[in-house]
Amino acid sequence: MLALLFIGQVKVAPIDFKLTVDGVQRTAVVYAAKKGDKPAPVVFVFHGFTGNARQAAFSYRVHEAWPEATVVYPQGLEVQLLGTKGPGWQIAPKTLGSRDEKFFDALLGKLKTDIPYDTKRVYTCGMSNGAIFSYTLLTTRSAVLAAAGPVAGIAMPGFRGAPAKPVIIIHGKADTLLKMDNAIVARDNAISNNKCSKTTKEWQPGYVLYPGAKPGVDVVWHEHDGGHIWPKDASASLVKFFKQHSL
Repeated sequence: MLALLFIGQVKVAPIDFKLTVDGVQRTAVVYAAKKGDKPAPVVFVFHGFTGNARQAAFSYRVHEAWPEATVVYPQGLEVQLLGTKGPGWQIAPKTLGSRDEKFFDALLGKLKTDIPYDTKRVYTCGMSNGAIFSYTLLTTRSAVLAAAGPVAGIAMPGFRGAPAKPVIIIHGKADTLLKMDNAIVARDNAISNNKCSKTTKEWQPGYVLYPGAKPGVDVVWHEHDGGHIWPKDASASLVKFFKQHSL
């Protein structure tokens, strides 16, 4: 029995990625997809401000919700937000020398060599500052993304007018850090970008679907009763949404 448990642990052991971007060492924790006949999807999960990659993997467990996908938990560098310094991400295109956009590009390049993936199924999601960065990637890296899932995040003004992409947005009504009003602005910008219909329907209980002008560019919106958190059902909902979309 112990041998079987050990084998199971080995199968899900993460891989530590190390790479240099603009002379700075960057790292990520990667859970490779279960081997299959076809290239696997890849999901990027960006931690929140002052968080870290391993904490994100332990808390959000997207790799457990979708073992058939390769899931990447990148590690942020120091940023200053709200008067505090800690690990995090650029909040808008071309800020901080585009360091995190370049990191995303470098990770895709390393994955292509080390763990080949399905280029039509690349997804980004994140918590708080990581969600803000996912909106940034939707603005600047939309050509390679199939869909995105910001959780407890907001979008900077530059997101309005971004290319149409399917988005699932999850936000807490009691969020006092990133207020619901600002999350609604991000949602409405996504609806505008995708030219969504005002006629909505239920996607799943508690989730509202705004159909896009073209098939596959819909917006899903979920308000939960909690605060600035990653809800328990968030990972499963993100995975369900991602599975429905590809380039």
